[in-house]
Amino acid sequence: MSSNEVRSILEYFKALLNDLRVSAVPLESVSNDETFLELDQTLKTIRAAAAELGNGNLSHDIKGRGYVLGSIKNLQASLRNLTWITKTIASGDFSQRVHFLGDFSEAFNSMTEKLETSIHDLEEARSHFEMVFQTIPDATVITKISDGTLVAYNRAFMEATKFTDADLSDGEFNIADLYLDLSHRETFIRNLERDGFVENLEFSFLGKNNQQHIGLVSSNLIVIDGIPHTLSVIRDITDLKAIEAKLQQSEERHRLLADNAADVIWTMDLEGRFTYVSPSVEKLRGYTVEEVLAQSAEEVLCPGSLIHMQEGLTRAINSVMNGLPFQVFRGELEQPCKDGSTVWTEATVSGIYSEDGRFVGMLGVSRDISERKIMEEEIRRLSITDKLTQSFNRLKLDETMETQFEWSKDSGLPFAIIILDIDHFKLVNDTYGHQVGDRVLIELVAILHENVRDGDVVGRWGGEEFLIILPDTTLADATLLAQRLRQAVADYSFSTAGQVTISLGVSAYTTDKTPETIVSRADTALYQAKEKGRNRVEVK
Repeated sequence: MSSNEVRSILEYFKALLNDLRVSAVPLESVSNDETFLELDQTLKTIRAAAAELGNGNLSHDIKGRGYVLGSIKNLQASLRNLTWITKTIASGDFSQRVHFLGDFSEAFNSMTEKLETSIHDLEEARSHFEMVFQTIPDATVITKISDGTLVAYNRAFMEATKFTDADLSDGEFNIADLYLDLSHRETFIRNLERDGFVENLEFSFLGKNNQQHIGLVSSNLIVIDGIPHTLSVIRDITDLKAIEAKLQQSEERHRLLADNAADVIWTMDLEGRFTYVSPSVEKLRGYTVEEVLAQSAEEVLCPGSLIHMQEGLTRAINSVMNGLPFQVFRGELEQPCKDGSTVWTEATVSGIYSEDGRFVGMLGVSRDISERKIMEEEIRRLSITDKLTQSFNRLKLDETMETQFEWSKDSGLPFAIIILDIDHFKLVNDTYGHQVGDRVLIELVAILHENVRDGDVVGRWGGEEFLIILPDTTLADATLLAQRLRQAVADYSFSTAGQVTISLGVSAYTTDKTPETIVSRADTALYQAKEKGRNRVEVK
C-alpha cells in the first residue's frame, strides 16, 4: 500500500472522528477489508453514541464491544443514574448520594446537603412565623385589598368572631361582610391606600351569630406574590366602649365599675393630670391612689414611654381644639413601681364626652402585660436562635449583615466577617454518630463565644458552617482573631471525638454594593483554605 493510500485512510478516520458534518467515503481498495470494516463500524458507533449523549439522549442503544464502547456504556448508565437521583432530590428525597463520578460526586453531594439544609432552615423560619402569628393575643388577619378575601387568620380572630375553621378556610370568606357600616370599610381602604397603614381606626363589626362588636383596627399594606394585601390587628373594645357609655350616664356607676376592675381605670385632663385612678393601681405599681394622683408624668412613666404619652397629649389637644373626633390611643407603656422595678402595661385611651357632645376628659385603661412581654421576648429569641447550638440562626445573621452593611456604608467604619467550617465533619458523624457530631457543634460554639467580644455576632450559617460578624474590625484584626480561633479549636479535646480542626475564610467591607459580595469573598477564602490542606486561615 502506498503512502498516499495510507494518508487517505488516516484522513478518512480523522474526518469520521472529528467532524460530524462530513460524510467520509473510504478508499475502494479497503472497502471490503474485514479489519477495516470492523474498525470503521466501531468508530461510527462511537461517533453516534457521543452525538446522542451530547444531545441528552440517554436511552440510545449502544451496540458493540471493546474497552471504549464499554466505557461509553458505563458513562451512559452513570448519567441515567444521576438523572434518577436528581429527580428524587427534586421530589424532596435528599437521602440519595452520588459515588460513581469521581470529583463531581463530592461537589454534587455537597450541593445536595446545602440544599437540604437551606430547605430545612426555610421550613424552620416558616414554623417560627406561624408560631408568632398564632400567639398574637389580638385578632389578626391577612386579606386581599381588592375584594377583602380572607387569606390567613389566627386563633384570636376565631375566638373574637366565633367563626370556625370550616367557616373561614373555604377561600370565599370576605372580611367586608363583617362591617356593620360599609362607610367604615371605605374609610379604611382610603387611608390604607393613601398612607400605606391604618392606626387605631374604630369600626363596628358582626360576629358569626350577628353579635355586634366594636373594634380598633391597625393595619399595614403588604405585597404577596405581587398582589396588595393588608395585615390587620383588631382589638375588640366592645367592653371598654360599654364601660365608657356607662360612665357617661352615671358618675356613681363609673366609680363602682372602676373601683372593682382588675385593670387600672383612670381619667385625665388635657394638662396630663389624673382626675381619677382606680384602687387596682396599688396592686399594679405598689403606690396608693393618693400617691399616684400626686405624681408627675415623669413619675408615672419611664423615660422611653413618657415620649409616647406626650405625643398622645399633643394629638388629643389638637383634636379637641379643632373640634375633631378624639383619636383613640393604644400603646405599650413601661411604668415604675414603688419597689424600684418596672411593669409593662397596655394602655387604651379614649375621649369622654358629655351628653351635649362637650369634651370633658380622657378615659384610660391600663392592663398588666408583663407575662405577655416575657412570652413575646421568648418567641423573638426562638425565632432568631439555632435550636441545636443556641447561637444565632441564618435568619438573624442575614438581618445583622444587612444592618451592619448599611451602618458601615453610612459611617465609613469598618467591619469584617469570618466563615468557618469543621474539617472532615462527615467523618466525625460516620465514625461516632450524629449525637457526637451534634455535641462537637455545641462545644465549638462555646469556644467561639469564649474568644470573641460581647458585640460580635456568632451564628450557624448552615450544617457545620458558622459565620462571625465583627463590627468596627479591620481585615487585619479579623485575620488575627481567625488564627486565634483556629488554634483554640485545634488545642481543644472534644468529647468522644477528640481533636477536631477548622478552616476559616476572612473578608471585610470595602466598597461592596451588597452584603452578599462580602460573604462571597469569605466563602471563596474558606474554599481555598480547604484546598490548601485545611486547618488554616485564608483571606480574600
